[in-house]
Amino acid sequence: MPQTAEKHSDAPAPWYREPWFWLVMSPLVLVIAVSFVMVSIAVRHGDDVVSDTYYKESRLYHFSAEQDQRARELGLAGVLLFLPEDRIVTLDLRGQLEYPEKLLLSLSHPVEADLDTHILLEQESIGRYRGRVEAPLQHRWYVQVIPELNPDAFREAPWRLKGEINFDIGNGVPLKPAEQ
Repeated sequence: MPQTAEKHSDAPAPWYREPWFWLVMSPLVLVIAVSFVMVSIAVRHGDDVVSDTYYKESRLYHFSAEQDQRARELGLAGVLLFLPEDRIVTLDLRGQLEYPEKLLLSLSHPVEADLDTHILLEQESIGRYRGRVEAPLQHRWYVQVIPELNPDAFREAPWRLKGEINFDIGNGVPLKPAEQ
């Protein structure tokens, strides 16, 4: 009967079965995995662009309050009321101005710029405007009303009214010129 080779206890184990290998490699593998996760989060959820009357001059940012000052001079103020069940928004505007036939209402999400939307408000009567809302009316939003109908030209609007609404609390918000 042929003799079988006996297994020697001092024969080295394969490299992947050595505990020292895993002791050294585990932190490195963990760091690489966490790095990939962090990079993917940074790419998917990067900071959005600020949409306001800030402009960059060299390395400094400047805030322009001309639109707000003009709105204060005209005595402009308003109340915005959302009717979520009808997807309607109404604006009661008061001030010393010739009321335009149409206004632009901008709803800006505080975190995701992809959710920002613009609503055309049409005049129903003097100082009263109405529009249709397609955005989800939930959580918190920044609102801005301007007489300029092109959303990209909001910096050229002669005046603006601003506010902030949290739909978890209520459906109405007062609008006024931004504080300095």
